[in-house]
Parts: sequence; structure tokens; C-alpha cells
Amino acid sequence: MKLLSGMLLLPFLIHSYGKGREKIDSRLLKKTRTLGESKVPAIIFSKEGKRKLCRKFLESKGIEIKYELPLINAYAVKIDGGKLEDTARSDIVEYISDDVKMSALLNVAAQEVGASIANDTGYLGRGIGIAILDTGIYPHQDFTRPRNRIVAFRDFVNNRQSPYDDHGHGTFVAGVAAGNGYSSGGKYRGIAPEANIIGVKVMDKDGSGNSSDIVAGMQWVVDHQQEYNVRIMSLSLGAKPSNSRFDPLAAAVEAVWKKGIVVVAAAGNSGPKQNTIATPGISPMILTVGAVDDKRTPDYKDDVIADFSSRGPVNGRQVKPDLVAPGVNITAAKTDKSYVGGLRPQHMKDPYTQMSGTSVATPVVSGAAALLLDKYPNMTPSEVKEMLMKSTFAMSGVNKYAQGSGILDIRKCLNLN
Repeated sequence: MKLLSGMLLLPFLIHSYGKGREKIDSRLLKKTRTLGESKVPAIIFSKEGKRKLCRKFLESKGIEIKYELPLINAYAVKIDGGKLEDTARSDIVEYISDDVKMSALLNVAAQEVGASIANDTGYLGRGIGIAILDTGIYPHQDFTRPRNRIVAFRDFVNNRQSPYDDHGHGTFVAGVAAGNGYSSGGKYRGIAPEANIIGVKVMDKDGSGNSSDIVAGMQWVVDHQQEYNVRIMSLSLGAKPSNSRFDPLAAAVEAVWKKGIVVVAAAGNSGPKQNTIATPGISPMILTVGAVDDKRTPDYKDDVIADFSSRGPVNGRQVKPDLVAPGVNITAAKTDKSYVGGLRPQHMKDPYTQMSGTSVATPVVSGAAALLLDKYPNMTPSEVKEMLMKSTFAMSGVNKYAQGSGILDIRKCLNLN
């Protein structure tokens, strides 16, 4: 009789509905809008004294129970997005919470600009190609595990065929933009951890390169744009602008932009004086990025413009940088300088390092652009730039030639606030 009475009672519990959407964590609702009907992790709180009945109810709906949590009168589950509202309406369900990931991601930088929230909501830059023109890229586990996301490599310095980085800057930049934190259990995850990486070596082991090599690298990227779905070009490089109106780097990035690729370039590290923006960041068309010191906190309020960050204006009036992002003491992927490609990389005892500079802030914005294109794949470069710039945190009392429109805020871009 007990089993029978339980079976008779269960349909009543299933159909005795109360409130629906208002009993669901808004973060979880946002996840389901992104992920659709696929399963999402959640925590379902039962009404006081109804936990056992709640378990039967969840099992009857085919909801996968991961843990029973008597301490908080709840169940950790994996639930189909389409079942959330129906489940929440039951009178024996108190509330359905998001199963939030509690981990330190890319130090504080990813938290501050909202990347961690964006990633947990399902925006990861999946399949978006980011071309990184730099000193190369080392096949670090953060790029190659569980799948190899270095989808292409071209070497304009030594003409080698396999990915390598005999300096380290390019690997670090790639880690900030698109590392997945594999070697750190997610601790040092980049902004767009599922983006694809197109490594273009245009600078040598000393971190310097000719404009011609860099422009040739840009040309190669444009020629292979469709093949690798290149949507973003990240340029953590620069030089003092030419006095001539014919600046090859500025002209090249504008041509790339017109091909439909978002170009993100460093403002330069010649601050705090004004009129110090580097080329190609002087171009009014592209996104130029300055750096803030986030003070190792996830709050914007204590941020200051990094002393080294170059200031505008450009050509007397043009506001540059366009925006700023964290760029002081950031931790990301480290290279093995002795590795020259071809062989299987050796295990690295310490696979991460720290760097500062506008070249570090630049891939933060490049990664953010990948997240934006993940959500809005048909956006043009101009639309991406406009969205990123209008979704910033304007710092009080800071000159516009130091901060542009303000500090990057991915949450605003993706409507996750």
C-alpha cells in the first residue's frame, strides 16, 4: 500500500503547480537561452520536509541527480533547459539555482571584465578564429588539450612549418585571449577558451620585427580568412608612428578591417605622456587598447590607468585609446624557448608566467570580441567596436585620452548584468 499510495500521490505533486520563472535563478535562465535544450548544471531546493518527495518527483521527470545535499535541503542536478520552468512550477520545489563555478580565472582580470560570467553562460568564442601576429605560438596544453585549437601557423621569420615561440610573448598573448587553463585546472583560463588560434610569427626571438614582415603576415591572414574563419586579428605590437601620412601598418590594418576582420591593437607602453599612441593603434578605424591596473580585485572602483599605458590624442584631436582593459601582472601561458617545433613538447614544470603592458590588455579585448561574435555571429567589425566601446565602465576624473570610453565590461556587451 505504501508504494501504491506513493504512486497515487506523485501525479498530484507533479501537477500541483505554483510559480514558475520567478523561482529560477536569472543566471540559469540566461544559460538556457544560450544552450537551448541541452543539459545545464543546477541546484534544486525542495520545500522544507519534502526532500524525499522531491527526489521521487525529479526521478519521475528523468532529471539526472548528481548529489543529494541534505545540508541545504537540495539536489545538485543536470537538467534539460526545456524542463526548468515545468519543474519550478511544482509546489515541492522551493527554488532552482545556477550551479556556479567557483574558481579563480586568469587571476582577477577575467572576473573583472566579466569573462567568467560570460563563459559560464555559454559564451566561449567557440569556433571563432583569432589571428595572433606576434613572436609565434608554443603548442602549450592550454591550446592543444583536450583538442588542438591551433588551427594554423605561418612563420615569416624562420620559415618553419610547426608552431613554436622562441621568445614567449606570442604564447602569452594567445593564453590571455584564448587559453583554456588545462594545465592549471581552469585557474588561468583566458577570455575565449574555445576560440581557434591562428599563429602568425612576424617577430623574432628578441621580440622585434620589420613592418614588411608584419604586413605580409596580415596579407596571409586575409588570404586565408575564410579557410580558418578568422574574425579577429590581435596585434600586441607597435612602433612610433611615421610623420608621413603613408603609414604602412595603419594602412594595412584598415584594409584588414574592411575585409570584415576586427583588428585589435595595443596603444603602446610610452605613457604617461600624451601623444604617445603607437602605430598601428593610431588608426581611427580599428580598436586601440590601453591598460589599467586592476589592483588584483574584481571591482572596477579601485582601478587606475597603468602609468606605462600610452595616451592620446592622435593627430591633435582623435581620441585614443578607444578603451582600456587589465594589463598589469597578468598570468598566462609560458613558452619553452628551446622548442623549435616538430617534436612532442616536453612537460613544463612551470607552464605559466606573468607580464604587464598594453600588449597584455589587447588580447583581453580580442577575447571579448570573440565572445561577442559567438553570440552575434553576423556583427560587422564596426558593430563590434561600437558595442565594446559603449559597454564600458567610465572612470571618474580620468582624461578621455587615457581611458577612451572606459574599462571593458563583457557583461554589458552580452546583456548579462
